[in-house]
Amino acid sequence: MSTPTGTPSAPLPLILILCTSSTAPGHVLPLCAIARHLVARGYAVTFVGGAHHRALIEAAGATFFPVDGSLTPEHGPLLPRWAAARARIPEGWPRMAHDFATFFVGQIEGQVRSTQAALEAVRRQARPAGREVLVVCETMWFGYLPWKWGKKDRPEGWAEGESMPRSLGVNVTPLMLDGVGMPPFPLGLTPVGDGGGGGPLAAAAVRERDALLREWLYKYVAKEAYDAFREKMKACGGTEVPDEWMVNLSVTAHDTTLQLCHPLLEYPRADLPEHVKFAGCLPPSKTVPPGFVFPAWWERDVVGNARLAADDPARRSVVVVSQGTLVRDYSMLLAPTIRALAGRKDVLLIALLGRQGAEVPPGILPSPEESVDVGNVRIADFIPYDSVLTYADVMVFNAGYGGFMHCVVNGVPVVAAGITEDKAEVSARVEWTGVGINLRTGRPSISAVAAAVDEILRNDKYRARARELAVEVAKGNPLEVVERELRALTQG
Repeated sequence: MSTPTGTPSAPLPLILILCTSSTAPGHVLPLCAIARHLVARGYAVTFVGGAHHRALIEAAGATFFPVDGSLTPEHGPLLPRWAAARARIPEGWPRMAHDFATFFVGQIEGQVRSTQAALEAVRRQARPAGREVLVVCETMWFGYLPWKWGKKDRPEGWAEGESMPRSLGVNVTPLMLDGVGMPPFPLGLTPVGDGGGGGPLAAAAVRERDALLREWLYKYVAKEAYDAFREKMKACGGTEVPDEWMVNLSVTAHDTTLQLCHPLLEYPRADLPEHVKFAGCLPPSKTVPPGFVFPAWWERDVVGNARLAADDPARRSVVVVSQGTLVRDYSMLLAPTIRALAGRKDVLLIALLGRQGAEVPPGILPSPEESVDVGNVRIADFIPYDSVLTYADVMVFNAGYGGFMHCVVNGVPVVAAGITEDKAEVSARVEWTGVGINLRTGRPSISAVAAAVDEILRNDKYRARARELAVEVAKGNPLEVVERELRALTQG
């Protein structure tokens, strides 16, 4: 076991990872990769998570610590009630405002209790060996923020007046931070600089538009969440909560925050705070989860197809479609994509349901009465993204940020169809980077999907751009960046 450079004799700090573990695996898996690296480097890592992610966390070598009962879908009232109410709210801004006010703000108290209990457990472990504690906090976990903003009550083991552990924020979503020339998040608008699209006057008009939209967002659309966030933080002991939007604060509150992507995938910012840095993109995983078995058709239809020469008329373009892992309404994207591409001899379509053991509900596949040939369609409950994207020519997805990162590092162009959560922002970045087509809806028509896929297969500029980015982002090592920034936070 190697010793990290710069700490040859001092005992390594204990690491506490706090992650929004009750949401999609796209938030958990990057933090598990960080945990695995740190454990391999000799750090002891405790990871606060939900029981449904315990196997992932322990497979990374971390010690699993359960979240507060109010955050569990099995026992807490929050998630079932939130999901039921959410389904009745129109997609787009009404639903996003609801998410901010209920799902994110509603979990703060449970996250604070989870954080306190985990800090006390890690402190007991640290004391005999005199080891420092550092916190790695996914930025959508708000449970450590009251201590960043003046909370006087200390977890057991920390004396009054003693400094709380320093924190490293890790952002696994698009960079949620207001700035000069940045349109408000998450409207899915791209910035306009002085150098393009009509010159300085046009750019000034866009900045004025963005300022008005930001005021509209904070004072009207998201006002309930804006106010509730501050109230919850104060109720949990935060006496010095800044008067800013929660997604800005979730990034800037930590001693250092790392954006887990390459700068080429984010809009240029002249005023990015010094303590907010880019770590780079996690590389493709070369392993599959323990116990995972590929479908029976995998070797014949996918691997065998890849062995054919590029000019072999029998070789088919491989298109992957995924609705994601959080909202699995297959009528939104899987159904229109299947109908758009079914029966094509030049395409093999792989449709991913997003969860092991999931089955296709009625109405998603064409009925026998429709006489649609689905012989080129393969449906799987789950295949690891990096495994299937190794062979893919196009990915049609719901614009989840994790899916976007997987496509970039594998050099696969995309068709993005998403407007909920942060997906409008991801879709905008797909278009801005040039790696794909933004359909600007979460429920595209059959013809829109077909046209977008054909455009990417026909026009090599998307594939060329995706490969260019893949080469560039592969030059960095984000896990080493995480470790380096943690070492920089140590007191010694």
